Amino acid sequence: MEQEEVEEMSEISTQPQNGSEDEDFDEKADLLNTFLDLEELDTDLYRSTHQLRGRKAHNRVYGGQVVGQALMAAHRTIDSEFKAHSLHCNFLYAADADRPLLYQVSRIRDGRSFATRLVRAKQGGRAIFSSSISFQKIEPDSITHQQRIPDVPPPEECEDAQDFLRRLIADPKTVSVEGQRAAEAYQQVLDFPKTFRIKFIKPRAYVQGALDEPMKFAVWVKNNALLGEVEHIHHCVAAFISDIAPIGTPIAIHAAKGFRLGMAASLDHSMWIHHHDFKIDDDWVLYETESTIAAACRALIHGKMWTRDGRMVLSSTQEILIRGQRDDEPVGQKKRSDSTFLR
Repeated sequence: MEQEEVEEMSEISTQPQNGSEDEDFDEKADLLNTFLDLEELDTDLYRSTHQLRGRKAHNRVYGGQVVGQALMAAHRTIDSEFKAHSLHCNFLYAADADRPLLYQVSRIRDGRSFATRLVRAKQGGRAIFSSSISFQKIEPDSITHQQRIPDVPPPEECEDAQDFLRRLIADPKTVSVEGQRAAEAYQQVLDFPKTFRIKFIKPRAYVQGALDEPMKFAVWVKNNALLGEVEHIHHCVAAFISDIAPIGTPIAIHAAKGFRLGMAASLDHSMWIHHHDFKIDDDWVLYETESTIAAACRALIHGKMWTRDGRMVLSSTQEILIRGQRDDEPVGQKKRSDSTFLR
């Protein structure tokens, strides 16, 4: 397809869409038919059918959805014997949840062992996101080692994120002052999507941590709906989920200690899939994130994901922009932290 045709199609795709999320839409619906669904417009050109807001109060698309859809688009151009093993993404502009996204895939390389795809997400004629995705034809192991799964309480002993939020509203005295500050700061940036479940692990110990040390956070997560046996579907959902925890890892603990958040946004996001044969729907997976440094209004966060039986299946890295509230910003003024995308 010629560039002029792509630009024209991009303009057509920005019309308001009935499939975009609204108050009556059931977030628990099957991801494959909603937030990961793509309509094929032409060769290597796809359009989203639903967009998930990062926050209900604002109209910005959740960044994890764009990562997951980019991976889905790239996979449609790859032979089934190749499996995704790495993604390197850049968030460029905020995306409007009332308008579909156009995904253009470029076939950079098709080798005997590896294949590479470049995916650009566009809205209104400009790129709002780009991703380089590498696929590998699976080979037998040569050497093996991994970091052990952390010793944490099982998901059955942890509180569901939605139950925590209901408790915070109904009986705030049951949540520490630090916990209330942390939750408020996180909710300035993201709501917890109901498309998957989250269980907190020792949140009180986390918000009481030191500010001069690396900051760790961990949650149990799993998708609400069963996804079937197709492996790349689980990879796309893992990509969708991988954006939920990193941004809160440094923000929550600093907010608990009195930091006033002005805005936060994801700058880039990388993910490596170590084992392709994992599922994220029939049992919980552990997602641990650690922020090792924050400087120059940027924080770096590393993530690791394990299946319940201890297999480390995924790693992630994200850099986020964090700015404090300005001293001249009136109390109660609309917060600027309304997107996981760079503005």
